[in-house]
Amino acid sequence: MLNPPPDMYPGCTWADQPIEDTADSTSFGIGTAATVEPRTGLTTRYRVSAYDPQAGMVTVTPDIKEDRSGVARPAPDRSLPRTVPLADLDELRLIHRRDRNGGTGLHTNHCRHTIKSAFTAGGDQGVPAHRRVYRLWMQTTEGRTYRFLVRAPSQTTAFDVARDWWQGTPSPDGWIGGHLEEGERIEVLTFEGARDMQVWPYPDPIADPI
Repeated sequence: MLNPPPDMYPGCTWADQPIEDTADSTSFGIGTAATVEPRTGLTTRYRVSAYDPQAGMVTVTPDIKEDRSGVARPAPDRSLPRTVPLADLDELRLIHRRDRNGGTGLHTNHCRHTIKSAFTAGGDQGVPAHRRVYRLWMQTTEGRTYRFLVRAPSQTTAFDVARDWWQGTPSPDGWIGGHLEEGERIEVLTFEGARDMQVWPYPDPIADPI
């Protein structure tokens, strides 16, 4: 099995100094950012036009608002850029063009820098399938609730993996191989967000069930 190449050119220092949007930037400036409303999960996505790592400040313009079900609507203040502290953002991904370099194994003219990554609605967009991680919330027929992470190539597959891991597989004698109590089943399973995670340090496709 071939390992996909990284997104960032090794040793690239482009994002280590103040940068601004230029005519050579991508269609969404020098990157994207996002904030997440913890209670509702509503994600606001921004276009990034400037980033100063020394000052810890980012200039952003609201783009879309997206809920947990994936419904996206234009942000009401799309023409109003503002400068905010990096600490106020839940996610910041920067991108710039550069010449291809066959010696690095990264055969693309875009170099991507993930400064911050968070679980957001639509957080799997543009993320290679092998690096997508989803956060789900579950309630069982016994009233127990769990919040956990799932490593999967898509949201649909994440739900399938979660059901198999928790409930097991059906057999003539009932369900076998699951992690719930005997007779307990999944009653509610909902999506809370997704993110890019380059390294999955857990032995199972399910992690952090709390």
